[in-house]
Amino acid sequence: MKAGDRIHHFQTRDLILARTSRETFTFENSAEFSALEIHVPPLLLGEMKIESLPGIQIRPLKPQDPAIKTARQLLGYLRMANPSCLQVARPEMLIGYGLAMTTLGYAFASCEAKRLQLNGKKTACLEIARQALLKHFDRAPTILQLAAMCDLSPTRFKELFRQQFGCAPYTLYQAHRMEHARSLLRQKNVTETAMELGYSNASHFSAAFQRQFGYTPSKWQRLIL
Repeated sequence: MKAGDRIHHFQTRDLILARTSRETFTFENSAEFSALEIHVPPLLLGEMKIESLPGIQIRPLKPQDPAIKTARQLLGYLRMANPSCLQVARPEMLIGYGLAMTTLGYAFASCEAKRLQLNGKKTACLEIARQALLKHFDRAPTILQLAAMCDLSPTRFKELFRQQFGCAPYTLYQAHRMEHARSLLRQKNVTETAMELGYSNASHFSAAFQRQFGYTPSKWQRLIL
């Protein structure tokens, strides 16, 4: 997402909080992209005693994150209060869901960990390194090569890369590599896809795919074809 003069990169289960009234956003996303967007008027935020934060805040959520647990509990209470909502989403129930998700969205607003602000030169170098990392999915540059693009030590490069993009370089690479694999599997078999992605063994590819998505490439093909 590009907002103003900054570029933001999001991963699966990222939680994004942004003020939209004075910002223009442009998005680039994959074919498998999906997101839930909740708009909350400033007046409601004031009534909820929630501080309106500047800019764009991003927090990656893990499946066991307490914020997700809280949101699930809220949704559970809503279902118990009105079981019929499982079949028909009435307006008041949609409002309830919206408030539950809003609570989830602001669960990270009080997080004490603050991202260090990077200067423009460092941000530009990290973006160049990210593009180089994702240029070829059959081979990845080394950390030494990527760090050299930013004139950083490997340790400092990995630290700033994680800070800027929310995960380690090879975690990002593998996530995009597996997303590309899902696209390839629409036209190619598992072995052909594994070879195109640089795997010498199709079983290693299948294991990596399953770690990423929770199902094998063969099952993915049965679901979509």
